[in-house]
Amino acid sequence: MRVTHHRGSDSQLSFTPVLRRRRGVRIALLAGFLVLSALALPARAAEPSQPPDYSTAIRRLEQVIQDELARGLIHGVSVALVDDQRLVYAGGFGYADQARRRLARPDTVYRAGSISKLFTALATMQLVEQGKLELDKPITEFDPDFRIENPFADAKPITLRQLMCHRSGMIRESPVGSYFDPSEPGTARTVASIASCALVYPPDAKTKYSNVGPTIVGNIVAKVAGLPFEEYQRRHLLGPISMNSSDFLLNRQLKQRLATAYLPVADGRDGFREIASPHFELGTIPAGNLYTTAEDLGRFLSFLFARGRAGERQLLKPEMLAEMFTVQLTKETNGFGLGFFVGSFRGHKTVNHTGAVYGFTSALTALPADKLGVVVLINDDIAVGPMRKLNNAAVEFMLEAKLGEKPASKPVALKLTAAELAAFAGDYESESFWAKIESGDGGLRANISGQRMTFTPTEPLKSEANGRIVHEGPVVFERDDAGRMTGFTALNQQFRRVDPSAAREIPAEWRKFLGSYGPWFIPVIVTVKHGHLCAMTENEFDYRLTPLNRTVFKMPAGLYVDEQLVFQAGRDGKVHSILLANMTLGRRKL
Repeated sequence: MRVTHHRGSDSQLSFTPVLRRRRGVRIALLAGFLVLSALALPARAAEPSQPPDYSTAIRRLEQVIQDELARGLIHGVSVALVDDQRLVYAGGFGYADQARRRLARPDTVYRAGSISKLFTALATMQLVEQGKLELDKPITEFDPDFRIENPFADAKPITLRQLMCHRSGMIRESPVGSYFDPSEPGTARTVASIASCALVYPPDAKTKYSNVGPTIVGNIVAKVAGLPFEEYQRRHLLGPISMNSSDFLLNRQLKQRLATAYLPVADGRDGFREIASPHFELGTIPAGNLYTTAEDLGRFLSFLFARGRAGERQLLKPEMLAEMFTVQLTKETNGFGLGFFVGSFRGHKTVNHTGAVYGFTSALTALPADKLGVVVLINDDIAVGPMRKLNNAAVEFMLEAKLGEKPASKPVALKLTAAELAAFAGDYESESFWAKIESGDGGLRANISGQRMTFTPTEPLKSEANGRIVHEGPVVFERDDAGRMTGFTALNQQFRRVDPSAAREIPAEWRKFLGSYGPWFIPVIVTVKHGHLCAMTENEFDYRLTPLNRTVFKMPAGLYVDEQLVFQAGRDGKVHSILLANMTLGRRKL
């Protein structure tokens, strides 16, 4: 995004590129590049004579981004900062394509992943407002052809509201058009394939995140509107909001500015090798296929702050948007609204969504009452730690500039002796993960189910986890009366210390299950850890499997919670494929 409009001025600002070293090459960290002007969206009320001065916030954010690039976890990033109807800053940093030395810019195109779900929910609410859809009627009233097995007696029917707030009991992925399927089958075939599946939970029983749910919703939008989903978005949302560099399908114009995506692929040896991600359109288009820029998402934030108005057009009534910003079907304060995740940041209500799709990581955060918003787009896969670091820093700096709120003080690292650090070292396991902690160089290093991170002690039994997958994650250790560390809590998991040498051998018949399955760029790799079978999925974590019978295993808390992994063998007894949550993945060599 190329906006640096602040101090109430329409003048152009330029920033000198700062050169830094990363991975042995010089890169231009574009703090600027910025030719910034105010958005065309008019303010609903007279602005103060002296808008907040964000210059200090911008300089501080630029430094945080430069420091993060120097850490080497990400290649490039584009950001946007929004105050109501002003896109007050946007910038590109690092590389959109490292090999070609193409710099990330404010107008670089990224895949936004699950931020797509917000636009699907908005389209649905437009049709609800028009009386063409109803949130609480069975979805079969709007799509009579929809089928999925519901094995639960006296279960409620599936509704649009449940699907949009992830309370429908729906499977995470579909057999066709799933995250593992590069065949580009389109939304209709993807939804049709669900007929062979069954719900994981009764509707409205539990919250379970799903990519299938919003895809079903998007398919209904297309059917009711009489337009392809992508065309509906162009006509009724992307176009009116002036998101002219955004689409749900990649066109020639966007492809020229699309960042190269960097994907660490699991190697089966507790590590990853980095590749340039392959590109294909997801079958779950309404759930994750949006292409966009930081500038365009900045315009989207201003549309939200204008309470559904874009220019002279009211695209959605304010009360409909307010319903989307309200936690649905639970009594929790934080949780899913309609599309949006509703949370809080230092006492301020937030509505947000993040995304991760084949070499891209994204975040969009809005503070509706304060009319402040942040966009972070990164061209690296599951770069959750860097994304959260940049997002949180930007929100903190903007709150200080606009409201005078000082950022919360950070924990101070606790200096421990080598002997004290060594007490934490060892092997651990939880319901979902294995973990190995090592001490050295004055600190702690952890590998949790394949994801490496640092643990920085802040108190005798507390540490802070940082890495590609986590930012300032709390770690709390436990020890027995003799002072021996017995376990710790991290990543919402309770770990206990184990002795790998005492782990029992796995049953002999499980040996044939070991290996790699699925596409080469997103393999499911089955290995043994601490006497348990584990499955690396989506290049994220090794997940510990629980046997249900000789060939069927249950997935633990995580991406595919309570879904199943089934090993499939031929008449010769050799395992040729797995069925992971209804997706058939063939065996392949590591």
